[in-house]
Amino acid sequence: MATIFEQVGEKISGWLHEHDYTQNDLADRLGVSKQVMSKILLGKKSINIKEIQQIAEVMNLPIDQLVGTPRRSNGIQDPIMFMIGNLKNDRTKEKLQFLDHVMDELIELEKLTEARTQGELQ
Repeated sequence: MATIFEQVGEKISGWLHEHDYTQNDLADRLGVSKQVMSKILLGKKSINIKEIQQIAEVMNLPIDQLVGTPRRSNGIQDPIMFMIGNLKNDRTKEKLQFLDHVMDELIELEKLTEARTQGELQ
């Protein structure tokens, strides 16, 4: 599962493509360097709510459309993302996002192991 920053970067990239803008165009409109814009698009830069608001304004989108609340396939809000949204400490947010990523990787590993085991048994 992609981090919230990667998801925002993907949405921005899609918007750029849809509106025939380059990342340099957006970087100029936001007043950031090309390198910072690249990191945002790749989800490698943690962006705060002010930066998200500025990006949404430039893109003429509501913030919730840019960020959106990740939901599980059953439609229930992901509890990690809910908790992250309520935290004020950026370091704690990063740790929770990392933990969420690790948990997703462990779940995928378990699925692969089960599939391999079932394949060997049949």
